[in-house]
Amino acid sequence: MSQESDGTYYASVLFEYDDKAVSYVPDMEHAIGLDYASDGLYVDSEGNRATGHKYYRESQRKLAKAQRKLSRMHGSKKGEAKSRNYLKQLHKVNKIHRHVSNQRSDNLHKLSAKIANSYVIVCVEGLNMRAMSNKGFGNGKATMDNGYGMFLDLLSYKLHDRGKILVKVDRWFPSSQICHCCGKRHPAMKDLAIRTMSCGCGLDMDRDHNAAINIKNEGLRMLRTAV
Repeated sequence: MSQESDGTYYASVLFEYDDKAVSYVPDMEHAIGLDYASDGLYVDSEGNRATGHKYYRESQRKLAKAQRKLSRMHGSKKGEAKSRNYLKQLHKVNKIHRHVSNQRSDNLHKLSAKIANSYVIVCVEGLNMRAMSNKGFGNGKATMDNGYGMFLDLLSYKLHDRGKILVKVDRWFPSSQICHCCGKRHPAMKDLAIRTMSCGCGLDMDRDHNAAINIKNEGLRMLRTAV
């Protein structure tokens, strides 16, 4: 039994079952690649972009108003006794935080379940989400808000429960720099401001879509080598 900061109680049940590994050749045809996108969670190798709600930002004005009200109450200063009104307002602030968390979790569960039900193999980047969420990276708030790290955790166990495969491509693999058609590398694509991959072979495509195809191809190559 546990209690959240907004006063909600949760009970958890732990159980164990036999997990019998079965050797088989994975279905390479039903595979997809996902390229991380801070403005919308991911873009897949079929060109689809995930629904990118910014739940924290959408509730930021309401939260800021509640926090300002809290800061003016007796008990907000260090060493002060917490007044009844302060504790009631603190509960309201925590309730907003919990609502944002529930919205994000619900959306990520739905997206991960849809992918796990539709594909046998899912290829993703092995990103360091903690490093990307740092202020120095430039979009830390967006990274924390879209919950990509949580999304990968949910996707991983959902695929495992269905006997399917999650392949993590090395984070240093230059997925955004390679033309998926001819394989030519374009170092200029390191500049995130360039949003289109244009290659001499005739390819002209959204950079994230191209990267997702490269992630899928690299993931399948790794899987074939392992098998």
